[in-house]
Amino acid sequence: MDGTTLRAAILVTVLLLAPLLALMHRRSGSPRRKLPPGPVPLPVVGHLHLFKKPLHRTLARLAARHGVVLGLRFGSRSVLVVSSAQAAEECLGAQDVAFANRPQLPSGGILSYDWSTMGTTNYGPYWRHVRRIAVTEIMAAHRVDHFADVHVREARAMARGLFHAARGAMGQRARVELKSRLFELLLNTMMGMICEKSHHGAGSVTIDAGVREEARWFREMVEAAMTLSGASTVWDFLPAALRCRWLDVGGVGRRLWRLRESRTKFLQGLIDEQRKEMEKGEEGRRRKMIGALLSMQHKDPEACPDQLIRSLCISSFEAGTVTSADTIEWAMSLLLNNPEVMLRAREQMDACIGEPLRLLEATDLPNLPYLRCIIMETLRLYPPAPLLVPHESSADCTVGGFYIPHGTMLLVNAFAIHRDPQLWHEPASFVSERFEDGRNGDKMVIPFGMGRRRCPAEQLGMQMVGLALGTMIQCFDWERVEQDLVDMTEGSGQTMPKHLPLEAFYQPRASMALHLPRIE
Repeated sequence: MDGTTLRAAILVTVLLLAPLLALMHRRSGSPRRKLPPGPVPLPVVGHLHLFKKPLHRTLARLAARHGVVLGLRFGSRSVLVVSSAQAAEECLGAQDVAFANRPQLPSGGILSYDWSTMGTTNYGPYWRHVRRIAVTEIMAAHRVDHFADVHVREARAMARGLFHAARGAMGQRARVELKSRLFELLLNTMMGMICEKSHHGAGSVTIDAGVREEARWFREMVEAAMTLSGASTVWDFLPAALRCRWLDVGGVGRRLWRLRESRTKFLQGLIDEQRKEMEKGEEGRRRKMIGALLSMQHKDPEACPDQLIRSLCISSFEAGTVTSADTIEWAMSLLLNNPEVMLRAREQMDACIGEPLRLLEATDLPNLPYLRCIIMETLRLYPPAPLLVPHESSADCTVGGFYIPHGTMLLVNAFAIHRDPQLWHEPASFVSERFEDGRNGDKMVIPFGMGRRRCPAEQLGMQMVGLALGTMIQCFDWERVEQDLVDMTEGSGQTMPKHLPLEAFYQPRASMALHLPRIE
């Protein structure tokens, strides 16, 4: 929603609801309690007028001015923003249960099938049921190992596609826009895990125009979901009158419902296809996520209906594509700006694999600590969810000595915590060595959240990112397109994309020339 639309919404809101202001601000007669400090809110809209993109930087500036425990109002909703490791530990450590709920934002109600996904549902029996299924079928250590062949296959398919594109450049450097390639790679990876279907041919020498269009459509669908939902979207906090169908300021509601319909059609198509294949007796399908869930459904239809399968699938697709692609793109941007770091990672990789060189395997990752340091430093500087996924208090509590009423939305500014100069030396600099030999392991780095609502897919995500990034480093020499450093400006939304997609020059390494043409 742009500034003009927001100003119009504020004006309409004030005109509609001004007569109610006196009632809203009437004193309850109860003793005053010490609330978190913050800027003076406007009537009705609160602090929505302060929304400047990217929101995580705006909130960091407000915290620097008012305090690391900050009180705001997004419309009529009370919001607590914490921007220090101590405050985050208090909320998601000592008071983890009190902040285990999720705010029931309107956009989430539309896109997550009435808040039924693992990331949007409130803490309780249903959440435990969904999480148990997700961990068992996707994220447990044995399942991560089981999917390693898919991760390796798709990373190599991308390398094959890049190799053939470079060969078409007649031995010269080839130029590539990485975000599209990375998204296709990760979409293929997730399709392989979910239903054993390599969907978009990221490694093909020539990619069918229809396939490329389908990949573009899916990417736009996922990115739209990230943009239209979450705490960074003003629409979620407007009064209901401005979100109803006959007014729908900015048309956000209509876009959300169209997006839900498209996603439902896509996901249900995958489920129906897998059901038909399993009815034919293809046992291999049961090894993949949808097949395993359909087997559970066959035993107990009420415990695993199609809607739950759709919820688990869309959560996996969103977490496994956009956020992982963003992380790899940020890592490559940092490496292009620091080529000596890329060289050191490659040298460790070559030494680990030995002679003759072979292509990277998942089993090599534990023996590549410097690659992991690069990924951790990337996640510190550019966490995929800079404000984490919002929490909500289920009971009155106290944070930093301030009273927090139940129903308060909690935003943990991981971006600010990861760059806190009181915690980190040169906090804005890319220093991958800071994580070597377990150093700084006691400092808070929370790209996957913390507490009982921590993302359980950390090991899976690290394997996918490690194999993709490691394969790119191992197989190709990379250079910046311009002499100037890569632009590191952040985009906006629920995640943290780059403002400008990364383009780079690359050439196949001479030592890999025998391997790349034979990748299967």
